[in-house]
Formats: sequence, C-alpha cells, structure tokens
Amino acid sequence: MKLRVNTLWRVPVFCIAASWISFYLTVYLGGFFFTVQTIGADGVTEVSVDPLRSAIFNGGLFLIVLLLGGLWAFREMTKAEIAVSAAMISAVYLSATFLQLYFPNFPVSLSVELAVLQNWTGTLGSFLLKITDQFAFSVLSGNLAPFLFVPFGRKAGPSSNQL
Repeated sequence: MKLRVNTLWRVPVFCIAASWISFYLTVYLGGFFFTVQTIGADGVTEVSVDPLRSAIFNGGLFLIVLLLGGLWAFREMTKAEIAVSAAMISAVYLSATFLQLYFPNFPVSLSVELAVLQNWTGTLGSFLLKITDQFAFSVLSGNLAPFLFVPFGRKAGPSSNQL
C-alpha cells in the first residue's frame, strides 16, 4: 500500500474548515431557521429553539459537509489515504475531548474556542446522544466522523496512464 504523503493534510484541513464554517452558519443563519418567538400574555417576547428544526438544520449541514468532502474534496484520494488522514484529525479531536471530559479544571474559554473547530463532529455526537443516552460514548464516537469519508475514496491510486 503506497500512500501519497502530500495528500494527508486534506481531511484535517477540510474538517477544521467545515467545522468553522458550519459553526458560523449556525450562529448567524441558523437562528432565522430554528428560533421561535412568541409573545406571552404579559407582552414579553419569549425566544426558544424548535428542536426539530434545529435537528434538520444541523443534520443538513452535516450531510452537505459529508457530501462535499466525499464527492469533491477527496475524490482523488484512495480509501487508505483518507483513512490515515481521518485518523490524524480524529486523534486530535479525541485528545481535545478527553481533556475536556476528564480534567475538571479545563478552561471554559478554551472549550468555547475548541467548539468552533469541533462543530461538524459535534453534530454526530449530538445525534448519537439522542439515540444512546450515553454522554461520554456519544461525544467520543462523534470524533470519529472523519472516517465517514472513507467509502468515498478510490480503491487504488491514480494510474500512470492518466497523468
């Protein structure tokens, strides 16, 4: 199995960029989609989040990122290259999550900054939490989301005839 080392940066950079973009799309555009404003009997406006609309919005973003990565960004990479590249970013995500979970004095400000970089994988973790009701398992399993790009990879590397 021959890996092209110059392609291994693609999945980590794509995942971080996708998380950053999806975080800011959620912050700035998501509110228009999933917030509900009601005016109470006393005239005070109450703002809440509709969980179904929120799930649809976040699931849609997750699928868009998955399809963009699989069908566009990694289409020239082999399955092995994507797997190794996904392992690199998953190790970073898992390390950050372990620190947040198991160190009680982990700085909240750093957790907020990491949330921007882990937003895309956090969607999978949130979905798994709804299904399993196991917090640590769901959060840690969500960090393996980059491996979902592997089925989109090629079976073999590019042939010399296509150069």
